Amino acid sequence: MPEVMTRKFMKTDRIFGLFLTLIVLALETAAQSNTVQKKVFVDEGSGKIGLYFMIFIILAGLGAAYFFWQRSRKGLVAEQPKEEDPYRNYLRHESFELEQFDATAELEWLRKAKKKRPTTKKRPKRAEATAPSAAKADELTFDTKVFQEKMKMLQYVQLPVNSFNELTPSKKCTPLPYSNERDLLTAIEQANEEFEEDEAIRELAVRILAAFRTQNSVEALSQIALYDLSANLRSKAVSILTDFDHESVFEAMLLACADPTREVRAAAARGLFRLNFDRSDAWKRIIETGDDYRMSHAVRAAIEAGITQKSFDRLVHEDLKVAYEAFTLVALMIKAGETKEIFEAIRDHRDDRVKFALLHVIRSISDPRMLSSLLELFGADGLSDDVVKRLNETVNSFDPVHA
Repeated sequence: MPEVMTRKFMKTDRIFGLFLTLIVLALETAAQSNTVQKKVFVDEGSGKIGLYFMIFIILAGLGAAYFFWQRSRKGLVAEQPKEEDPYRNYLRHESFELEQFDATAELEWLRKAKKKRPTTKKRPKRAEATAPSAAKADELTFDTKVFQEKMKMLQYVQLPVNSFNELTPSKKCTPLPYSNERDLLTAIEQANEEFEEDEAIRELAVRILAAFRTQNSVEALSQIALYDLSANLRSKAVSILTDFDHESVFEAMLLACADPTREVRAAAARGLFRLNFDRSDAWKRIIETGDDYRMSHAVRAAIEAGITQKSFDRLVHEDLKVAYEAFTLVALMIKAGETKEIFEAIRDHRDDRVKFALLHVIRSISDPRMLSSLLELFGADGLSDDVVKRLNETVNSFDPVHA
């Protein structure tokens, strides 16, 4: 046992001896006090006081002894020497002199050690090991693409566009009444720039026309929306036609989508999709006119507004109403002979389902003028086998000789 611990135990023994002596003296003093009290006082209560005092002195002594014993024990534990770490003060050791370290020699030794290290020939094995894994990954990617294409084909078969095989007649709409009110007729006359050059008066006339939801007010506002020299009046006329929300305003608003002024085009585009009536019937009414000029003019306006490109994607929409509206617009393009965008989409669109849908519309409308353009597609690059197969089926629907 170290010398420090020996001195600590000797000090503890002296403290215990002192406290034991104090306890013995306290007991003798209490006994003598009790004897004297018994001789002098006969009272029984005085004897009890001496006994209580003796017990108190004993308990106090024991408590003090226990306290000092615990304190001395903690001191022993705290002062117990720990094992020193032989590496803790290595760098602080007096024998370690930095001047003796030759950095150049050590670096030279490290370079020689690296040169002498034998090289392992495991890299070719790793390359050989990674080659099959890369091939396997490519195979998995190819299988995934094939699976996705099959799923798309299954989804396409279930799409509503496959249920459209012909154009049904449009629903009849209730025409707006014709009015001969004097204020309305005066406003129609003043809104015509041939009779009134002042733009402020024409604008006042447009506001009066807005109060009459009649057939002749729609005709007057349509003329203003398409041909008035003021872009401000054209835009206001389009907004009023939108508020009328009647089938008779559709064609004028569609043509306004090709207006040279951005303000008018924006108002027409917003208003066109705020209309609540069935737009597929509106497209079919233009077809039913049989007027090639009107059909072509309407299609060119739809192309300028970007409506046709959106309709190609909507052909494969899951909503029946949305898909049928796109079907009728593509049918209008075929009837009008404006098919350049259709064949460009069949060649270049990223989704084969859209190509299938466009070929389905062509087959359903069965316009003989489409046959020559269809035959030219056989020489186009980038068409998948499935698209070529459906293209062949579409051509055969026109003339079995081309099977």
